[in-house]
Amino acid sequence: MLDVKQQALLSRKIAELPLKISSTHLEELILRLYKELDMAGISFKPGTYLSDGWGCPDRVPVIGIPFFLADSQLTDLKAQLTGSGIDDDDTIMQLLRHEAGHAFNYAHCLFDEPEWRELFGQFSLPYIEDYKVDPYSTRFVHHLPGCYAQRHPDDDFAETFAVWLTPCSDWRKRYAGSLALSKLLYVEKMAAVHGRKSPVVIGGKLDVPAEEMQMTLAEWCMAPQKYPGFSVIDLKL
Repeated sequence: MLDVKQQALLSRKIAELPLKISSTHLEELILRLYKELDMAGISFKPGTYLSDGWGCPDRVPVIGIPFFLADSQLTDLKAQLTGSGIDDDDTIMQLLRHEAGHAFNYAHCLFDEPEWRELFGQFSLPYIEDYKVDPYSTRFVHHLPGCYAQRHPDDDFAETFAVWLTPCSDWRKRYAGSLALSKLLYVEKMAAVHGRKSPVVIGGKLDVPAEEMQMTLAEWCMAPQKYPGFSVIDLKL
């Protein structure tokens, strides 16, 4: 049963909520990501903003993060309404690393390179929601649930980057003898080549920033949304 304060919160437009990343636990996790990038030899630190879900805008090296993660009250309320539970820090870090892979790809336009296309496929391929999955394939890394690397070449790279970036992932041993290893080695090579360079692409148009979301919190919670690798109704990538 929702209390009066929660009911009032649900009636508010998301754009009107006093949301920020600064001085929150979410900021601490973003700073952890930045530290991991620096330790991996990558100076580029993708900017972040609050949005309707996880995702980098098309070829824009900026990470969109679900707005409710910036406020524990909103996170608890969303979990209460949807019954989906609350993402722990490990899950949020997995998603941040995945999005950092997209951002690194876009920042240096790696998807235009012949070797990238040879390893991962055509960046221009359309996204398919009901993508076919081979859970036993050795061509792809396993990071987010649902064999998410198999969704699209862009996600294949992002997932490979995430595995490579994850501390103590022991990816060389884990993927030894697999086709996925060549992709991981490519990520390592690109980090060595571009890691200390300034990005070629810096900014661009953001995708659904929270301050432009005119729907109420209640309307957003009821809308069907998607989350990478999960079959739930409450999140989106």
